[in-house]
Amino acid sequence: MFQIALFFLKRYFHSPRKEWMRSDSFFMILGIVLSVATLTVSQSIFEGYENVLKDTILGVNSHIYVFKPGEANLDIADIGFLQEFLKQQQEVASYAPVIMNQAMATNGEQVKGCLIRGIDWEKAFLPTAYRDYIIRGSWRLPGMNNVVIGYRLAQELNLGVNDTLTLISIASARVTPLGVKPREERYLITGIYKSGMYEYDSKFLFMNLDAAHRFTGMSEEYSMLEVGLEESYIEEADYLAYRWETLLNQEDYNYQISSWIDFNGNLFALLKLEKWVIFIILSFLVLIASFNVISSVSTAIISRRKDLGILLAFGTSRNILQKIFLSRSLSISLVSVCCGLILGILIALGLSWQKFFLLKADVYFLEKINVSIELYSLGLIFAVSMLVVFVATVLPLRKITKLQVTTILRH
Repeated sequence: MFQIALFFLKRYFHSPRKEWMRSDSFFMILGIVLSVATLTVSQSIFEGYENVLKDTILGVNSHIYVFKPGEANLDIADIGFLQEFLKQQQEVASYAPVIMNQAMATNGEQVKGCLIRGIDWEKAFLPTAYRDYIIRGSWRLPGMNNVVIGYRLAQELNLGVNDTLTLISIASARVTPLGVKPREERYLITGIYKSGMYEYDSKFLFMNLDAAHRFTGMSEEYSMLEVGLEESYIEEADYLAYRWETLLNQEDYNYQISSWIDFNGNLFALLKLEKWVIFIILSFLVLIASFNVISSVSTAIISRRKDLGILLAFGTSRNILQKIFLSRSLSISLVSVCCGLILGILIALGLSWQKFFLLKADVYFLEKINVSIELYSLGLIFAVSMLVVFVATVLPLRKITKLQVTTILRH
């Protein structure tokens, strides 16, 4: 019986009439390929966007922030105590005090709000990776009047490396006989960075700690202590922040500790939700394509009624005949799904390489389409597609059980 089934299956694919190239088979293959490719492209784009966004956020920002509640700042004693505490934590890779303040950056009549970040630029390992984003000039900040700014901020102010800009701060205004005068300082641009994230590239401005102390008037005080974690603990930043805050506040200290998840958790949760909603919606394309599978199998059964009647007359079981058609349909579907995955990957890579269509950075945070090819996503798409095709193939096979040998042979 097995030899009869194998002979019939081989005959089907090598038939001189090339039945597998009929219109119903063609549209079945085309539908599966396009639906699987669409699903692959959408998942690759969502995962690429999520991964690049996370890398960018963690590159410009640290993983954990330690500061005092309200408007109070950390003093030198706080910094010393926290550094001793962090030295004992195996999850910590680096830490550094930071000064943050708002200011207005001006160049002639052009004015733009910015966020000053005073950093210990000479530290070997910084919690932030701003050095890796420098595209022009240098990341070094040796002088009291040196700054590194984002490329979008530089574009809006029409500035470049070795140009000067003026920073104005209302928060650190000075009282003079003529009234309150905002602090105003001129700085030399030593470098321009590009993180790829609009919010940072259009606002962040880095200077050394001493210059930030002088400009903000925060003598011997710091806005916060930034902490960088070992890579294996980054996803646990939320738990570590909670644990450290509990330990420190048990000793009558008053610190507030937050993680990057606290500030960006809702964003990534929304991205994951959107990704799976889109996956479910686009999976219906595979379901629609499976209608062609039902049609193709039904047509094949009807057109082969004579052959099936003869096989049944020679004693072939209906179960074997069902396996023949099931093997035929799944073989074609397997090739179609694999082709769809390959086509989807190629389209996704093409979208990431092209420069004709760019995202609006002020809306989507990033200006470039990024893709990520994850094996578990490809495996999930493959499994779902094959499951849908299998169900669509099994449904019309019930017609074989209704075939009457005498009726077929009579006609």
